[in-house]
Amino acid sequence: EADNGVKVEFSIPKEGALMWFDQMAIPTDAPHVDNAHAFLNFVMDAKVMAKNSNYVYYANGNKASQEFLNEDVIGDPAIYPPEETVKTLYTKTPYSPKAQRVVTRLWTKVKTGN
Repeated sequence: EADNGVKVEFSIPKEGALMWFDQMAIPTDAPHVDNAHAFLNFVMDAKVMAKNSNYVYYANGNKASQEFLNEDVIGDPAIYPPEETVKTLYTKTPYSPKAQRVVTRLWTKVKTGN
């Protein structure tokens, strides 16, 4: 299906766009905190991060990994946009507690059909 002659490209409007981050965290009640730290330390290693980015074509936040990135990853402005583009990106402001309750209730209705 993907090879149907349609070319899809990623672009960022000159006005800017929403920036997002994937994050990992250790829950306060995690039963194996030492293992979680060991895993995070492994994943955040520069060479491991670069290997993951090279595989999934997705940027990472570890600057030390950049020397290990394939040129088609580090050189792709859709993955690592130039600084002038980065300056136009913004993050989402967190909801107030009241607004978060409304969003949670609405999302629950969407998921449950109620």
